[in-house]
Amino acid sequence: MRVLRATAVAAAVGGILWLMLDSRLVSPQVAPRLASLSLGGLGAIFGLGAWATAVGGQPERAPLLAGLSLGAGGYALLRLIAF
Repeated sequence: MRVLRATAVAAAVGGILWLMLDSRLVSPQVAPRLASLSLGGLGAIFGLGAWATAVGGQPERAPLLAGLSLGAGGYALLRLIAF
């Protein structure tokens, strides 16, 4: 159940990031490639948060933060490679 929840959050975050940064539906220009560095940093911070909540006594929050980490970090990697 936790893996499913983290995967759903990651997919939702990736979809929202694509819509806002690269789809050209919101803005006529795509975001600069340098924005991927910020997304990667956010992914790292959320990943540390997921780890801290898992070992710190609040494991019910870990899937949300892990999904945020995978969504932001994964989309940052995807932007660097594909776009």
